[in-house]
Parts: sequence; C-alpha cells; structure tokens
Amino acid sequence: MSRALIAVLVVFAAPARAFLGGRAARGSPALLRSTRDSFSAEAAGASAPAGEMTVGEGVISNVWELDCYSRPVTVAGKKLWELVITDANGVFRYVEPIPANKVNSREVKTRIAAVIDEAPVRPKQIKFFRRAMFNMLNIALTDVATGVAVKPSRTTHALYTWLEEREKYVYPEMRGYKKQLAAAPLLDINTPEKMPDALRGERFAFVTLPASEILPGGDIDGSNIGVGSLCPVPEGLNPDGMLPGILFITSRADNLAMWLAGSDLSFVKVDLKRRELVMEVGLSTRYLTAKLTDEQRIEGQAFEAGKARLKGLHFIGVQTSEEDDDVKGFWLCREMSI
Repeated sequence: MSRALIAVLVVFAAPARAFLGGRAARGSPALLRSTRDSFSAEAAGASAPAGEMTVGEGVISNVWELDCYSRPVTVAGKKLWELVITDANGVFRYVEPIPANKVNSREVKTRIAAVIDEAPVRPKQIKFFRRAMFNMLNIALTDVATGVAVKPSRTTHALYTWLEEREKYVYPEMRGYKKQLAAAPLLDINTPEKMPDALRGERFAFVTLPASEILPGGDIDGSNIGVGSLCPVPEGLNPDGMLPGILFITSRADNLAMWLAGSDLSFVKVDLKRRELVMEVGLSTRYLTAKLTDEQRIEGQAFEAGKARLKGLHFIGVQTSEEDDDVKGFWLCREMSI
C-alpha cells in the first residue's frame, strides 16, 4: 500500500486512549424468476424432490459455503427447509428443499455427499455460519467425504449474497410465503473476551478511505494488503462514498497482523450502549478491543453509520507507525444481518 494511501488513513485518525488490544448477486431477474418458478413447483410436489444445480461463468472455488435452515414458506402446513450450497466465488450453486421430518444429520450428510459426487469441482473445505444449526451441521459434515475440511465461519459472503437474493426474488413469489416467518438476525448478548495480552497495542483510530480505492482500478488489491484479505465487494457500491475503517498503530504490528490472519476475522462492531469496540471472529467469538471515551463513542457512531451506507463494508488496518509505507495487514470486511 502506497504512502499516499496511508496518508489518507492518518488524516482522519484520532489516537485512542483505551486500546485493549461478502461475489455480489449474479443473474438477471429473468433467470431468477426461472429458478424461482421451477423450485416452487418442486416444493409443492414430491416429498423429497431432487435439488437444482447451476453453474455460472467464472472459476469455481474449492471452498464451499453451506446453509440448512427453514425458510419463510409453508408447504402442506409445515415450514420449508432448504439445503443451500455455493462455492466461495458464487459460481456453483445448489439448492434442495428437505422435508421437515428429514432434517437431521444423517439425512443432510447423505444429501451433501451426493452433491459432492456430482459437483464439477470437489470441495476441500466447507464453511457454515448458522450457529443455531451448529451441532447438526458439524455432525453432518464430519467425514462427509475424504479430504474435505469443515470450518464454522461467518466469512461466507457468497452464501449471504445468494440468501439475500432468494429472500428478495424467490421466497415472496412462492405459494405459502409468510414474511413473518423470516429468521430474525441473531443478537449476540455474550460478554466479549479481552484481547490476548500479547496483542495489545498502543493506539487505534477511526479512519476513512474513498470507496473507489477498493473497486476495480483502485489502489487496494491483493498485492498490497500484507497478510490481510479482501471480502467480495457488493454490486452497486457508491464509488464516491467514504469507506469507514479502524487503523491499529502498534509496535506489535507483526504479531497482531499474524494473529488476525489466523483468527478468521469476520467484522468489527461498535457497541454504542456499552461504549465498546468489539472484534468478531470465527463462528461466535467476540473480543473486547477497546473501551471508548465520549469522543470515541461519537466517532464510533459515525463508523457504524458509514458501514450502513456501504452495505456493511468496512476495513481494519495494522501498522507499526504513521510513517510506514506499507501496512502489515489490511482486511476488507462486511457485516451482514443474516
């Protein structure tokens, strides 16, 4: 990352005094309607219909993202359940309705194994984000196929995008749709853990970058983000918007960046009521990163408002000092409400 870009970061920085240290929807509406209509017919027919597999343009990733959960639709008086699978690039997609009395680890494992056998690219890793289904999915995915690792994770961005797409275009047009049955976002009221002592830093700051920097032609790409990573950027992002972020400046930058790289960083959130900066990693782990002063609480409120304007996108950067030419790590993250 260039010095000029770092300068943009630091201009908006305000030193902390209490550091504790998402591919966008693809497919035209016509294609979506075609999928919706055929799926609706299947759901109303046989008790255990075959799933629908589609492959779009692009490279299929060997990392899969999976969900098995009820949908806001009733079929014969019972809630519709679906097994939904996509690859991390959103190119390969599979959906299968499952009868409510077949939603168990054995039945789901059988269905997943069948998809693996038929898929054009075999997965090496399967992620799932649904904590309410952890026990069943963990059992179903364990030893589902040779050489396939299981990873509970909230960094299932292609899956989030597809589920949002289905909630917008597919379910409302299905017979038996009931909006009130839609799953509400899970509110995590668990008290966050403190960051490990060895990773505590000296300062952090709420900062911003032009959103155009993460779009094609921008200065930020995989070559200059250190050990960080970039989540998919959703379609329709305003290039003139300002991307909110948090910059950590610490003499332990290498340690902090490497720890973040291995932690499955999901997103960062400001708890305005508790005046806390919380880092969300893995499936459900929460770390208390900072207690906020009155001034920082105001900055945190602006940070959250900026995320909302850019569909949940934000970033985390780690540097040793303001004068560094490069970051030790830069993470583009997205908080989703699913």
